[in-house]
Amino acid sequence: MSALVYLAGLVVIASVAAAIAWPLLRPVVASAPAPVGDPERYRWEKEKDLAYAAIKEADFDLQMGKLSLEDHAAIRDTYEARALAALAALERFG
Repeated sequence: MSALVYLAGLVVIASVAAAIAWPLLRPVVASAPAPVGDPERYRWEKEKDLAYAAIKEADFDLQMGKLSLEDHAAIRDTYEARALAALAALERFG
């Protein structure tokens, strides 16, 4: 009887381990969709999104006290210029 209980315990442990490991073992699917249409437009869209994200990150770092006002202003000016350049390029595409 103890061997049957031992075997049942091993089955339970193996099934729990498989359930936990499954997300790590399944094949990885590409998370970002492939660009559709004009690749140049896609590049400018990504540039705009990255600039917006950098601005938000700099604002958050300022609020958390990780950046001084001068550093924040310099970073924000840089990424605002990049975002404006991307928006101007996207406007040319229509």
